[in-house]
Amino acid sequence: MAGDDFFCEEDALKAAEKWIADFPSVLFEKVDLKTIKKREAGKRGSPLKNEKLKTYYKIDGIIKVNDAFVLNEMEKMGLFILASNDIRLSPEEMLKYYKGQDKVEKGFRFLKSDTFSISKVYLKNKSRIEALTMIMVLCLMIYAIAEWKLRTKLEEENETVPDQKGKPTKRPTMRWIFFKFQGITELITQKKGKKKSEILNMEEIHWKILSLMGEKYENIYL
Repeated sequence: MAGDDFFCEEDALKAAEKWIADFPSVLFEKVDLKTIKKREAGKRGSPLKNEKLKTYYKIDGIIKVNDAFVLNEMEKMGLFILASNDIRLSPEEMLKYYKGQDKVEKGFRFLKSDTFSISKVYLKNKSRIEALTMIMVLCLMIYAIAEWKLRTKLEEENETVPDQKGKPTKRPTMRWIFFKFQGITELITQKKGKKKSEILNMEEIHWKILSLMGEKYENIYL
């Protein structure tokens, strides 16, 4: 519309209305209708004396942001649809489960890591592949339960364990805890027909973790 000339006021105002309808994110703050005198189309140069000029109309307006429209669009952009075939779920529960998906994805990423060296296992038989997959998922479940249990106890007891950088944390990964227990070995000696078992390389942090996990875990290392 900018720069356009119109033959009548009505055409100019209609053009202004159409333009603002095409751009709903703005509003006219001020609209002025100006008249312009011009020579007949095709004639050049300055108008001659007593030459009859044509009157044209032009819109001169000031626009501003349509705050209501922009706010409404922003609210729409912040929404997304979650659907489930479980009609018993409330919207809050559904959102909670949706946000928890990343934990599952992180778990399967952990299974694919070099920790399990799964890439070195070659299986051709379909049933064996399915069996290995089931074992890996069970491992992941046990891993997740152990991590949840330790973090819960750390929170309840207001305790911490050192992370990879030696800083105290209440949310250690079980992978790091397993790493901390590397190097612990069982020494079995036999003297006069009697066997004696001894756990080596145990440190205070190991006993602390076992104590938080529970008596059953401690008894394994006694």
